[in-house]
Amino acid sequence: MKPVIVYYDRNCTLCQRLRRWYMRLARDPKAVLWRHYAEAPACGLDGSHCGETMSVEKPDGARFYGFYATRVLLGYTWLVFLQPLLYLPGMSTLGEKGYAWIARNRYRLMGRNEPN
Repeated sequence: MKPVIVYYDRNCTLCQRLRRWYMRLARDPKAVLWRHYAEAPACGLDGSHCGETMSVEKPDGARFYGFYATRVLLGYTWLVFLQPLLYLPGMSTLGEKGYAWIARNRYRLMGRNEPN
């Protein structure tokens, strides 16, 4: 089976911690590949907006960004039973705003690792 690919900022301390948290909760850690956002297909030409948000590419080619990527990833963990809560009315709006704030402030909140 083709894995889910997650494009994230590997230089972000918060992102690295969330990745480790996810790997502990994953039902099948081998079903998800983690890649630096610079490797994302959307970064191929001019690189604009790369690294501003996490993205997930499912095996069928569907892509999800930010809050929606987080919602998809939850479905691959032992916490999948919580996923329906993220589909309740208003959660998309709250999730998008909350994710955007955290993404904008991630270096200020947790620092930055040296680029690899």
